Amino acid sequence: MIISRLKDYYLAIGSFVLVLGITLYAYYVSKSSDQERDAKLFELRTQLVKTSLERRMGHYVQILKGVKGLFLSSDSVTRLDFKQYQQSLEVEKNYPGMQGIGFAAMLTPEQVPLLEQRIRAEGFAGFEVKPKDLRPEYSTILYIEPMDVRNMRAFGFDMYSEPTRREAMEAARDFGKPGMTGKVKLVQEFVKGVQAGFLIYLPVYNTRDSLATIEERRAHLKGFVYAPFRAKDLIEGTLRDDFTDVTIHIYDGKEIRDEDLLYSNDTSQTKLDASGRRLFRTEQVRLAGRTWTLAFKPTRAFSNNPGIDEHNLILLAGSIISLLIFFVTWSLLRYLQSNQLTELITKNTTAGLFLLDNYGYCTFQNPAAYRLLGIDMEDLRKKPFQDVVHSTLDKTPQASPYTSLTPVSFEDTYLCQDGKSIPVSCSVRSVRQRGEVVGYILEVRNVAEERRAQQALLESEARFRNMADNTPVMVWMTDAQKQCTYVNRQWLEFTGSTLEENMGRGWEQFVHPEDKEVAYKAYAASIEFHQEFRSEYRLRRQDGEYRWVLNTGSPRFENEDVFLGYIGSVSDITERIAIVNRLKSNAEMLQRIFMQVPAIVGLVRLQDMTYTLVNSYLSELYGGKAKVGGDAFAALPPSQREPFRKILHIVAQSGKAYIAQGVPVTFDAEAPAQEDVIRFFNIVYEPILDDQNQVESVLTFAVEVTEQVKSREQLAFINEELVKKNEELLRINNDLDNFVYTASHDLRSPLSNLEALTTALIDNASTKDEHEEDQVLLKMVAASIGKLKGTIMDLTEITKVQKNMESQQAEELLFAEVLAGVEEDIAPMIHEAKARINASFEVPSLQYARKNLRSILYNLVSNAVKYRDPAQDPVVNLTTKREGGYIVLTVQDNGLGIRKDQQGKLFSMFRRLHSHVEGTGIGLYIVKRIIENNEGRIEVDSEPGKGTTFSVYFKDSVKES
Repeated sequence: MIISRLKDYYLAIGSFVLVLGITLYAYYVSKSSDQERDAKLFELRTQLVKTSLERRMGHYVQILKGVKGLFLSSDSVTRLDFKQYQQSLEVEKNYPGMQGIGFAAMLTPEQVPLLEQRIRAEGFAGFEVKPKDLRPEYSTILYIEPMDVRNMRAFGFDMYSEPTRREAMEAARDFGKPGMTGKVKLVQEFVKGVQAGFLIYLPVYNTRDSLATIEERRAHLKGFVYAPFRAKDLIEGTLRDDFTDVTIHIYDGKEIRDEDLLYSNDTSQTKLDASGRRLFRTEQVRLAGRTWTLAFKPTRAFSNNPGIDEHNLILLAGSIISLLIFFVTWSLLRYLQSNQLTELITKNTTAGLFLLDNYGYCTFQNPAAYRLLGIDMEDLRKKPFQDVVHSTLDKTPQASPYTSLTPVSFEDTYLCQDGKSIPVSCSVRSVRQRGEVVGYILEVRNVAEERRAQQALLESEARFRNMADNTPVMVWMTDAQKQCTYVNRQWLEFTGSTLEENMGRGWEQFVHPEDKEVAYKAYAASIEFHQEFRSEYRLRRQDGEYRWVLNTGSPRFENEDVFLGYIGSVSDITERIAIVNRLKSNAEMLQRIFMQVPAIVGLVRLQDMTYTLVNSYLSELYGGKAKVGGDAFAALPPSQREPFRKILHIVAQSGKAYIAQGVPVTFDAEAPAQEDVIRFFNIVYEPILDDQNQVESVLTFAVEVTEQVKSREQLAFINEELVKKNEELLRINNDLDNFVYTASHDLRSPLSNLEALTTALIDNASTKDEHEEDQVLLKMVAASIGKLKGTIMDLTEITKVQKNMESQQAEELLFAEVLAGVEEDIAPMIHEAKARINASFEVPSLQYARKNLRSILYNLVSNAVKYRDPAQDPVVNLTTKREGGYIVLTVQDNGLGIRKDQQGKLFSMFRRLHSHVEGTGIGLYIVKRIIENNEGRIEVDSEPGKGTTFSVYFKDSVKES
């Protein structure tokens, strides 16, 4: 009833809703703009805090690396060296919060007394390692500068004795990287003004070699360079007074806990307004292997403004205006409707209305009634109404529905003036006045069209079902009571269900349990206002997999006003959601990269030469002068303005990017006594075009390469020194090779003479029947001379290989032919060992120097026989194949094998791994040098008791050609 009456005043309600809607929209836009501006500004402020901390801590780590370099560059660093280096850094002046820089040495319990004596001898009479408890390891502070009152409290303290410090030190030791402690109380703190503290350690090893494993790092640990920090002094020195409008809490670790609080600048207890309470952010920053959690919220100075906000003023004024318009329009409509109601009812109703008296005679008909039957009032008054229309009902007064005292509806067939019969629907209601019946109102409607429409509807519904079953999407329908009445064949095939299982709310069983409420609420919220809706949820496919689907629904109406329910479609969007998620992830990653990239990023609008985009790096580079909306030239030092203006002009005129490498940029000195600073940048100026293809803005992207430029200059100097050193080493090596070759060559002749004399003495002693002991001694001398001669011959071979003194001509050699020659030379050894040599050469030949190939085969085959397993007959297998541009020769035996820890020494000069067999240990060294001189390589795979496999990789000349 209330709704029907409100329809009569739709203009008043519409005016009220329209004005109020405009007011709410203006209020929403204004409020959203304010909130969005505050949120972006607050996010920018928090990112600046995070970036400042990361940059400052990075500087401190670099300082420690420099101190570590002091220890690596010198075998011994004295206390004076350490003090002078620390004073050159001016830590107290340039690095607030750093309590000092120190060095702690690693000691064993036996070294502690000696250390205490040495330090006391240096003038520190009261020095002792603290605490005094006996421990397996000590890390005692030996150097700490400046040696003020605070730091003297830490002198001699064993940091390994405290668990939090020890954890960070062990992490730095094992990974060779900076390690930061958790929250600690520094030894330097007094009773008053105590602050939370932490330390950063860098390990110092007693070798300059690269240490690949944790065990190696632990074995070579010398000590730690470290720096203690007072958290409050550090962070206030980093942020200064630039962030008074943001409350900052910094916690050690990934969780916010009061006991882990390192720093807080929250001194205000003033309550925030709604917009201020809404702004709260947490960030995590990784510093020297430790995670800090930063919690931000705005202060009252950031969020609260005096007076009424603009959006609240808009809402108040708009609401008052809306109410005034509504009441004025409502009053006018009531006045007009009271005068026109009767006329509107009679003239504009579409149904035929007849007024009957107590006897059933018609006393009034409206225009629609005359159009329905075509009978005028004179004919209607002649007889009772049911006689006029030839009703098929009983005409006795007692049975007549036209004089029923209770409301009644029925269907009948009326005879029109033109003789045609029409089906009609009738409704009769009595009219009472002062409690007595004074007449009857008869409403008559022609239902011929409705019956034809019903038939057409049935046919249309059949066509719809046929079409829906063949459409490539899932289709559904519901009635006005939210109950499902139809799903098409695609839905049934997708879910693997029957039509009956989906009726009513049965379709919900196929929705993911977590999405049921979301899916149904989207439909239920729209049905109240008969609106279209869209929702996304997961639907179970017949194979059990849940797929993301998009559900869209539209309301159905009969005669544009009777709500029948909804019709909708469901589409599988799983792949689309996956793509959207990837794009969203990429976009978020790009945004983070943009905010954190350590490079200049700025966008200059050419119309007014102002910045429309400035990242934190650019802002900090110019001390906060470069900012969005600010003059691009005013932010620059005077010396940079004119070059920048010229480049912008070139890009604007050409429309092409301007790229420059290693550009020197001068930064004006901060004080007259200081020199200007020159820094180098790789710069790209990229034009941004508008819709008319004109240059609208210029994007500036620059990366500082000052360190690289300086490094290249230093590298050029170092390379020049290395060339000189290399030439000197080549000369020395050549002289050594000549000496070895000359010495071995000159010793051959006296050794040959000595060998001949020894042989003659042996022969003479045997003919003269000398003492048996003398003969034994002479034979031992002869054996030693033989070994010395063999060693000299090997040295000669080594120098030939190293100097490549014999020019070997490569020729086409058959592996089988060279192997046959080797077998012939070592035939006695093969016969004695009962060895079997098998050869299968898939690649039969090779371009190689004959002497070199024979030397390789001789050494590998003879070693395979020589180092045989006494428990079985030796078997040696030789094969060849092509592999990746090489001809691979494989020599495999079943001999004694070699342990893994010995294989790295196998190709060393004079290295023998088995002493029960005669040899000089030079053969495999010569083989390796021959192979590597010809651009090949040799590999070994062996296991004790299972034999050894040598793989020789010869450069394949066929592949190269």
